[in-house]
Amino acid sequence: MTMNPRSIAEQLGPPWAHVAIECLDRVDSTSAWLARTELKRPTLVAANEQTQGRGRRGRPWTSPPGGLYVSVGWQILPGTLIPPALPLVVGMALCDGLEALGITGPALKWPNDLLVNGAKLAGILVENVDKATEGRTLVIGIGLNLQTPSETADLPEDRHAIGLEDIAVVPPRERLVAVAAKAALEAGALAPAAVSARLAEQWPVRDALTGRVCTIEHASGETCQGVVQGVTDEGALRLETSDGLRIFWSGECRVRGGWPQNESEERS
Repeated sequence: MTMNPRSIAEQLGPPWAHVAIECLDRVDSTSAWLARTELKRPTLVAANEQTQGRGRRGRPWTSPPGGLYVSVGWQILPGTLIPPALPLVVGMALCDGLEALGITGPALKWPNDLLVNGAKLAGILVENVDKATEGRTLVIGIGLNLQTPSETADLPEDRHAIGLEDIAVVPPRERLVAVAAKAALEAGALAPAAVSARLAEQWPVRDALTGRVCTIEHASGETCQGVVQGVTDEGALRLETSDGLRIFWSGECRVRGGWPQNESEERS
């Protein structure tokens, strides 16, 4: 069922009345749609299914029916600094929006996963797209599980997923699109200093990993285990290892582990 752009606009409210809204049943990728489309103003595209969804570093990302996929994009000036912590700040804004809908305890797994009850409910991807005819475009994509994906059942505990319908009464899709889009638009409008300030203030409340033992898999093939000690002002992960404190950036690595074996276990 195609979503209603007018309803989404009403949910976004007057501050975002200038945002163009496109609703699709099925698309290769909402972020790819924005990357190839001429954007005359900030644009939001939402879809019920993606056939070629992607995650960080171009990895395929399963995006079947039963999810909701939202991307917003707008032109930026050449040389505009995109704070590395922006995905974290988008995630914090999304946590706030979901809590306002009655979702209890959303947390963030660095660098771009939103969790509820230790399972992934949503993912965030920020891209700086170079367009030959338009300059650069900032694209922020959010994927939200409405149903629990069946293919995650046999995965390790730290890669389980959950659907919104398993934890709450699911609001109309238009309202969820507005919550996701508003999180991206509000975070994307912040100056770099404001991104760092918001990260310092709110990340400790949303952080799902601090105090847990995790393994970092670096793009080079290196693995490193340690205890997570929060993030830097720029949004890099701090990991206390046997060789001392190490810093990891989101574009270089992925996180494994960090979950207790059962709900009753406390953090390390």
